[in-house]
Amino acid sequence: MVRATLLLLGALALPVVFAPNRPETTIHGETPSDIPDVDLRATVAAAQAQAGDAPADGIPSTWCGDLAATNNTENAAFPATAAQLKVVYAHAADRPNRAAGWVDALQANVAIVNRYLSAQAGGTKALRFDMGTRCGAGYADIQVVSLPGPHAEYKDNFRAVAQAVRGALGDQGGPRNAIVLADGLSGIGTEHGLAETITGAGGEQPGAGNPHNRGGLSAIVFTADAEPPGQGARGFWPEGFLHEITHTLGAVQWGAPHSTQPAGQQSPQYGHCWQGADVMCYAEDAGAASQLRNDCAPLPGTITVSYDCGRDDYFSPAPEPGGYLATHWNTYDSAFMAGCETLAPACGGEDVAIPAAPAPATGPTIAGAARRGTTLKATTGDWINRPTSFKYRWQRASGKTWQSISGADRGSYRPSTRDLGRRLRVVVAASNDDGTTATASAPTAPVGAVGLNKTATARSKRGR
Repeated sequence: MVRATLLLLGALALPVVFAPNRPETTIHGETPSDIPDVDLRATVAAAQAQAGDAPADGIPSTWCGDLAATNNTENAAFPATAAQLKVVYAHAADRPNRAAGWVDALQANVAIVNRYLSAQAGGTKALRFDMGTRCGAGYADIQVVSLPGPHAEYKDNFRAVAQAVRGALGDQGGPRNAIVLADGLSGIGTEHGLAETITGAGGEQPGAGNPHNRGGLSAIVFTADAEPPGQGARGFWPEGFLHEITHTLGAVQWGAPHSTQPAGQQSPQYGHCWQGADVMCYAEDAGAASQLRNDCAPLPGTITVSYDCGRDDYFSPAPEPGGYLATHWNTYDSAFMAGCETLAPACGGEDVAIPAAPAPATGPTIAGAARRGTTLKATTGDWINRPTSFKYRWQRASGKTWQSISGADRGSYRPSTRDLGRRLRVVVAASNDDGTTATASAPTAPVGAVGLNKTATARSKRGR
């Protein structure tokens, strides 16, 4: 039997066994201090008001259906054999069933996440949730699980909740991952998330054979015991919802270029990235491979960060040939993602309007030798969502930060004496009608003095 190690907000618990012959999994935890919270009620109301009476081309942001403890097969939107994410509401046996108060928040999250992912994937893919109620195919099939034990048995206990939910779901005909709202089971005074991901060489395996495609993984958000159900400011926050789901899809693997996992270590304490602003990136503790560096600018909309800043760690519709995601696991290839033509209308939507600002498929690059007096040239990189214009800003390293160079706002830059010994990078900002996104190139080597001014060199020779 294999081990699954449990990470609870940075504290390593004892090894636990989930199932025979199961790959080794690691469980990561987040709180709203790591991942921004939003007021879902206000966000959905504003988006609906903006949409007015226009026909909605996305799934509804409020829920309709009959809550049940069983899987709704009669109204299923997708074949049972297809890999799907199952939305679950869970409560302890000695606490009331408050699912009716949470379903609109859960439905809104499904709508927000898929509209956002479609924009980040260039309108090609989003997540396949288990959908379909008596009200139609656009409503999440939310399954209610009454946990058999008391509140104390499940409070902050990922293992106990996950096992009970998996038992209640049973075999639903194909691969299933569960995204669970564990009502009132947070013991830290606020909601927090935990999710499984498969680690080691198997987790990085490219293609359909990656074990994350088999399902059986769980993502859980624990809400505070005193927290009322609903879409308010302490509701089921969309970025946290997507963050935990993305762990179950296989991100972020320890070998990723911007993984927080220190080289040579095999610690379940790390499993994020340090190149933000990014759904999966936030500051880890001092032992991380690198501290957080915000290379991508915030986005407009409800989820204000990129889905894989630079498109080189866990998600890319068009990975760079020979790069990490071309030779390792790319969650864009997950069995739990499907084409927008299959998911329609989930990929669109004016009910929850999230602008499709440009997003980088590959980051900008710098050509040329980092030498004083030698011109460096920038490429924009590849972008999705059809940028209409680009702007450049050259920067030099200053300790652990980057300083913009006055007047250096073109596609080329010639290092000066002030740059000697300093690394350089270029930040490219891409814009379209929906907004602007900026991302930075990899830094150059420290600028050297080899490229001396030719006139000065000639004068030196004549003076001999």
